[in-house]
Amino acid sequence: MRTASNVFVILSEDEQLVEAVRAATSDLAIVKVTADVGEAALLAKRPSVSGIVVDSNVLSQTPARELSRLRAASPLVGILLVASELRASLLNDIQPLRVELLARPLPAQAIERFVRRTLSAGRLSDQHVGAWIDHLASAHKLSGSDVALFSVVLDRETPDALCARLNIDQATLSRGLRRLVKKCRVRNTDRLAKNLMRDALLFGTGATPALERDDRHAVA
Repeated sequence: MRTASNVFVILSEDEQLVEAVRAATSDLAIVKVTADVGEAALLAKRPSVSGIVVDSNVLSQTPARELSRLRAASPLVGILLVASELRASLLNDIQPLRVELLARPLPAQAIERFVRRTLSAGRLSDQHVGAWIDHLASAHKLSGSDVALFSVVLDRETPDALCARLNIDQATLSRGLRRLVKKCRVRNTDRLAKNLMRDALLFGTGATPALERDDRHAVA
């Protein structure tokens, strides 16, 4: 079933590539299409993004440079570069960024394998995410009201839906989110979500990393 926690970003103007990814994701993910690297980088910061497919034909700078922006925006997400041709130099440039490479003509089966593999690897169980939220709640003395806001932080519920469910207004929600990021000692909700999903992945494999502190940039 398609959920808000599964999103694929396609950076391309090639309808054939877009349709190939749509077909591969089927009802397992929501597809967001853009031809702008900056917009793709903003989308990549969302914890709901599972994978990014990049068409080299829309890149205005070298692939390695543009892909570095996407990797910085989302350290864990799966990224696939679709290039016009396979070149050893290109492969060497993108390997440190953990980016996979395919060349045209589009191999539909290879795209489908990437999509399925990425969705499978990037999916964290609710149990693992919940366990790490419990860990944060204990470590930072979060209240029940604070914990309830994680559904918005993780893009699993819209702000309007959460306000309706908790019977609060947008001003109360905004104050609550500011309080939450301050307690967790991070800059903003994007950073909180990114840290949580990263640490939940480690936590789920048995590791318990130290909580990342960012006191200098905490939101007042």
